[in-house]
Amino acid sequence: MFEYVAFNPFNSSPEALAAELTKKSAEGWEVVDIVTTFDGRYCAFLRRPNASSQVTAPITTQISVTETTPSGAAAPAAWYADPSNRFELRYWDGSEWTEHVARGGQQFTDPPIA
Repeated sequence: MFEYVAFNPFNSSPEALAAELTKKSAEGWEVVDIVTTFDGRYCAFLRRPNASSQVTAPITTQISVTETTPSGAAAPAAWYADPSNRFELRYWDGSEWTEHVARGGQQFTDPPIA
């Protein structure tokens, strides 16, 4: 079993993001994917084994960069650009868009468009 996080440092250049991901790697995190956000920044999706999991073989990952928002269960739960463009961000729960939205650091609720 793994735990997952979305890591998107504010105003991070690709070089600064690489340095931060190197630090995260030392903490046991593995990069699953890197995507660009609606405002041109980068968001990295990371995972690491849960404390109760035993990893016996080294893990290798192929990193791909896409410029899309999640459209399937492959994208981990996280905040993404609101596909309806009504708010800045909308929460993807790993399988569907939720009513949880944010703009300017404040959270709201807004039913997703079907």
